[in-house]
Amino acid sequence: MKILHTSDWHIGRTLYGRKRYEEFENFLTWLAESIQKSEIDALLVAGDVFDTSAPSNRAQELYYRFLCRVAASSCRHVVVIAGNHDSPSFLNAPRELLKALNVHVVGNSSESLEDEVLVLRSELNAPELIVCAVPYLRDRDIRVAEAGESVEDKERKLLAGIRSHYAEVAAFAEQKREELGVDIPIVAMGHLFTAGGQTIDGDVTFPPKLRP
Repeated sequence: MKILHTSDWHIGRTLYGRKRYEEFENFLTWLAESIQKSEIDALLVAGDVFDTSAPSNRAQELYYRFLCRVAASSCRHVVVIAGNHDSPSFLNAPRELLKALNVHVVGNSSESLEDEVLVLRSELNAPELIVCAVPYLRDRDIRVAEAGESVEDKERKLLAGIRSHYAEVAAFAEQKREELGVDIPIVAMGHLFTAGGQTIDGDVTFPPKLRP
């Protein structure tokens, strides 16, 4: 099974006030052609599809046109998760409709891990791949606020919540594979950013303690 991973398209982003729809269109055209040429089976999009939570009509047009084009290609599955720039509710809105095109959208985490652990199947309905599709985890998704908390307390609980969520999703994926009774790969995808990064001599370094 051939997999192509991409992320952070930021469709609709401007540069010094200049609209760049032609650039986004060229990129998505190139990506669709690459998927067809390389005979990709599954496309994984790891967040920040749009640059804002309320994308313009033009940005939406580019996104949905691309999905339709990919659905008509050799690519049998598309998995899209939300990033911190995306609106979870906006991405989720057409989710049921997009399933008809084998486009799986995960806009936000939910109480059911089943929503974030996807089993991709072949044309003969045989399981081929398990994808842990973890969207950007917002503070309210994984942490309960308490009165009198310090900034350090909030950060510590947030990092612990992220670690715990990813561990639970991974364990559930392993359980799912055992239930299926087939030794298929598990691919984990998520959208994260690390606070406290520093650029030194052109290299980016991150404090280990801040890594989820």
